[in-house]
Amino acid sequence: MNNTNWGDFKCRCSSICKAVAKSRSNPVLSEKQIVRMEELEKRDKLTDSMIAELAELHVKKENGKKIILSDSYIEYLMEYYAWETSGKKSVDRETMYIQFVEKGKEVENESILLLNYVEGLNYQKNGQRVCNDFLSGEPDVFVGEEIMKATKISDLKSCWDYPGFLKKINQSIESKYELQIRGYMDITGATEGEIAYTLVNTPMRLAKDIHDALLRRMNVISEESPEFIKEWEIIERSMFFDDIPKSKRVWKQSIDPFSDFDRNYLYDRVKVARDWLYTFDEKYQKLNK
Repeated sequence: MNNTNWGDFKCRCSSICKAVAKSRSNPVLSEKQIVRMEELEKRDKLTDSMIAELAELHVKKENGKKIILSDSYIEYLMEYYAWETSGKKSVDRETMYIQFVEKGKEVENESILLLNYVEGLNYQKNGQRVCNDFLSGEPDVFVGEEIMKATKISDLKSCWDYPGFLKKINQSIESKYELQIRGYMDITGATEGEIAYTLVNTPMRLAKDIHDALLRRMNVISEESPEFIKEWEIIERSMFFDDIPKSKRVWKQSIDPFSDFDRNYLYDRVKVARDWLYTFDEKYQKLNK
């Protein structure tokens, strides 16, 4: 029998995007719609279209009081349940090997040094999971005396190549990363948050793996073959960036903290998830009895 206290469930910051995803069957009022409804209610006179609009907003408000979890959030809760009850994870995700993820792990210290050099600050690597009553997470780096006294939280993204780094400069912040950083800020109390993209050299181990893979794929006699040498020169040049000034190898996107509305919206869904886990556990324990 499972003895997990589902009331202790905390949403990982990396999964906040799933927690706040709206269920298709239960749309709720947005912050903008709430403001609009308040504006209409204060008016002395309303046109017919305004009356209809206000009525629709009130109906939506009543329907939205019942929180229905999204499919993606429930999938996350299933993963959480499996881990808490058996220590098992999704095998396909755990065994999947992605080189740019490996690079990010191996060059983290180098990325921090680059960030400190360019920004003139003392970013520190965080090595612990932190939490509050509703959220948990493990921020990459921070500025401050210690993680729970951080003034700034930064999520490091080490880009795989130069074109990839340049593309980030022209892209808006992905919602899932923005919410993740806001979660870290909410836990630690940091008032500043950011995503920092860095461009640092590929570790020699990964470069050697790519070299050998290219050699096999080209099916040449040896690495001394002219066609291999020509191709490898281009790829090798594309994995090292010391020829680019350090100041041109850091790109940051600032992130604001949660608004009170967004924080309460998230916390409510964590509370409902706890009830959902209790209900699911009761159902599962009765399986095939």
